[in-house]
Amino acid sequence: MRSSLLLLTCIFFFGCTAKEKNIKKQASKPHTSAKTIINYDSCKKAIVLNKQKQKLQWNSLSISAKEKIFTNAITETIAPAWVGTSWNFYGTSETPQQGSIACGYFVTTVLRDAGLPLARIKLAQCASEQMITSLVQPKYISRFSNIAIEDFIKSIQGLGYGLYVIGLDNHTGFIYNDGNEIYFIHASYIGSKTVQKELAVLNPILKQSKYKVVGKISGDEKVLQRWMN
Repeated sequence: MRSSLLLLTCIFFFGCTAKEKNIKKQASKPHTSAKTIINYDSCKKAIVLNKQKQKLQWNSLSISAKEKIFTNAITETIAPAWVGTSWNFYGTSETPQQGSIACGYFVTTVLRDAGLPLARIKLAQCASEQMITSLVQPKYISRFSNIAIEDFIKSIQGLGYGLYVIGLDNHTGFIYNDGNEIYFIHASYIGSKTVQKELAVLNPILKQSKYKVVGKISGDEKVLQRWMN
């Protein structure tokens, strides 16, 4: 009888110890959860609320202050929700992580959902340079031909902080200069074939494109005023 009780006690003790070790082992593993789904409607509402908050003092703000507010609305609120969304040449999705989106539709949808009034479908179907010239005044547009990617990056650094719409030989997206790094935010047709935010200097599409046209949309005072109104 004693031996049976001792055996049961040992089984219980060592069983519990093994279970505790297993729990600790699992806790020490990196936590891998499902991808966080951003509430897109909340993102758009947050921009509307922020615009309402800024409206009374808007005219007294400097261009650089307005530019930062506008740029953050896109790069920190709207665009991140799209990262990982599938690319497709015919994609026209209006909801992140659902369906697919083409590069032109990505640009126009993000701008529209950030609160800039525009003809989403018409501009998305234009040649990228035509789209840029429709959005941005000529003085904010720069063109580059047969330029090395390193020289292109230096040029964007020289143009300063802000958000740019870029047109390439057969692609379009955003260039984001955060004051430190230069990023390419776009619906990529290579690699993962999803919306990506990448270091511009490393992107093969940028490297291979012989022609580049960029419009500094965040620096255009008319765009900023249209966005606020």
